[in-house]
Amino acid sequence: MGVTHLLSFIKRILGLSLIYSVSRLAFYLNNFNSSDSTNLFAAFLEGLRFDISALLYINIPVVLLFCLHFIVPYRKGFNRLINIVFFALNIPFIILNNIDVIFYAFTLKRSTIDFFTFITYSDFTTVYFKYILDYWPITLLSIFQIGFLLQFKRLPKIQERKLLAGFTFIITISLLVLGLRGGSQLKPIKTINAGVISNYNYPELILNTPFTVLHSYNQESLKPLSYYNSINQDIYTTQHNYSNDGFKKDNVVIIILESFSKEFVGYYNQGVGYTPFLDSLIQTGLVLEQAYANGIRSIEALPAITASIPSLMNQPFITSSYANNHYQSLASILNNEGYTTSFFHGGKRGTMGFYEFSKKAGFTDYYGMEEHTSSDDYDNNWGIYDDAFFQFFAQQLDKKSSPFMSVFFSLSSHPPYQIPSYCSGQFPKGTLDIHESIAYTDFALQSFFTTAQTMDWFKNTLFIITADHTSPLSNNISYKNKVGRYAIPMLFWKADKSLNGSIETVSQQIDILPSILDILNYDKDFYSFGKSIFDEQSWAISFLKNQYLMINSHSILVNKNEEYTLFKDANLKENIVMQDSLVLLLKSIKQTFNNSMVTNQMRVNEY
Repeated sequence: MGVTHLLSFIKRILGLSLIYSVSRLAFYLNNFNSSDSTNLFAAFLEGLRFDISALLYINIPVVLLFCLHFIVPYRKGFNRLINIVFFALNIPFIILNNIDVIFYAFTLKRSTIDFFTFITYSDFTTVYFKYILDYWPITLLSIFQIGFLLQFKRLPKIQERKLLAGFTFIITISLLVLGLRGGSQLKPIKTINAGVISNYNYPELILNTPFTVLHSYNQESLKPLSYYNSINQDIYTTQHNYSNDGFKKDNVVIIILESFSKEFVGYYNQGVGYTPFLDSLIQTGLVLEQAYANGIRSIEALPAITASIPSLMNQPFITSSYANNHYQSLASILNNEGYTTSFFHGGKRGTMGFYEFSKKAGFTDYYGMEEHTSSDDYDNNWGIYDDAFFQFFAQQLDKKSSPFMSVFFSLSSHPPYQIPSYCSGQFPKGTLDIHESIAYTDFALQSFFTTAQTMDWFKNTLFIITADHTSPLSNNISYKNKVGRYAIPMLFWKADKSLNGSIETVSQQIDILPSILDILNYDKDFYSFGKSIFDEQSWAISFLKNQYLMINSHSILVNKNEEYTLFKDANLKENIVMQDSLVLLLKSIKQTFNNSMVTNQMRVNEY
């Protein structure tokens, strides 16, 4: 590569760095507030380090073409090839980087390689084009950035004397290696290094999405842990047997409500909410006062709720290398007891990997948009509107022979929060975009119960109603913290009112499976990472950005890189004296989870 070629390539990388910096500014403005401005300038400077590293990885083929361009005679066709490769490599990553300006609010992390699993689903194109319109400022930003990039077409025409070639080649390789490594330090930079230099508390701002995607490719598997030679079964166990007499083969219906934050439910907020029907059900059922999601994405909720598998790794279980592990689910357990099992989601088949997971988990029947068949009820985004699909759900259950177990996953309260035109003006719009769709889904839930209670199976059915995760949209200061971000409603309900009152101990999604089996008096051994809501244990666990969060009745334990800190408040500001028993419990959970996954021992009597 000659000097002019090197300068031309550097000019392109600097232009791309400017584009990434502008995207970082948009990322900051959309996801952070003024209180996050400490060391902001240093964070932007540090971000350049990660930008250049990612850009050099992306443009290695362009470097090779520039080297060839110096050797071969000048040809317009070769110039055109360099430009085609350059634009083809960089434009998709610009778009991907800008997608996270919006998407971050829903995942609380930069996208990684599992994003490409999501875009292979059949409904991605429809939803993506809808997002292009809904989030038009980011679309416009992408268009301007791509237009700016297209200005870098000119290539050097004059070849320098070969005498300089060796010297320039050494400089090029040195700069390339230095840039790829992110500096001259001992080891190349990784995502964990973000924020080390600037001391900035939000590494996602320093990072860019191309960097996190490239560095998550072929990512490391879970590492076996050996805190203890054996886990004290009195402290934590995945082997359960409630030794109850008289297995009650009641029907089981689990209703998972999309993005139903605890914040939106009036019962939990002195009557202020958008769920009048759910509030009325809570008054006559068994309500969990402190229930939490185990993750912040729908793809994490389904394994947690139906198979008691939490998300204690960077990649969702469904898309991880452990997705084909052997495990027990509520469906597989009840199948063996003569139940018929089914899963309902109004989206297109394959959405979020639900269909694939349901089959792996043992559900005998799957019902989605294709089974509903009526195109009049399609929302032109995700699938069938909730009220129509809830009615379809009731009618299909009425055809099932008892006992049956079924899971229903709603969708209308997912962005873009669209409700049917015939419902326009019927529900309070509230102060957030999601509020109207929450009220609409609550209405759909009421219509389902109105229909179902006329059917014979209704009176012998255990209902569990909960959320897949919380919404990133919030205007209640009580929930704007790491604990509130996981707070969800959870209700166990039977028509005969045999389940009533409230439970104060901390519960979570992975507790649903063992709790159902406890209520049914299931009398066999089973495997579960959670515990029954009737147990005395009081904890919930989650994992995000390499940090464990364990919520207890009166404290929150945070663990990252083997550092354990105990907090008294949900804002994680007030430290309190560490309790060794909590660290012992968390380490036991971590060791059991990692080792069970790695050794594929996730069934009774296997671990």
